[in-house]
Amino acid sequence: MTDERLTLQEIEQKYPDAWLLIVDCEISENTELLSGVVAVHSKSREDIHNALMHHKGRIAIHSTREVPEGVEYIL
Repeated sequence: MTDERLTLQEIEQKYPDAWLLIVDCEISENTELLSGVVAVHSKSREDIHNALMHHKGRIAIHSTREVPEGVEYIL
């Protein structure tokens, strides 16, 4: 993990088609993710959930994968 803070747009460009565990998050008043530090990235959602126990504080899980029509993720 680097300590590089990225905006959501930068995160989505740098980590396409991945599940992300983002720490030190900046969140808008509307609870939208604005920026953060990518702690873990993986093609597997399970890897991200396993990594959760090693991190504390303001944490977000974000996916840059394309969601097929008719499918919803509930975290």
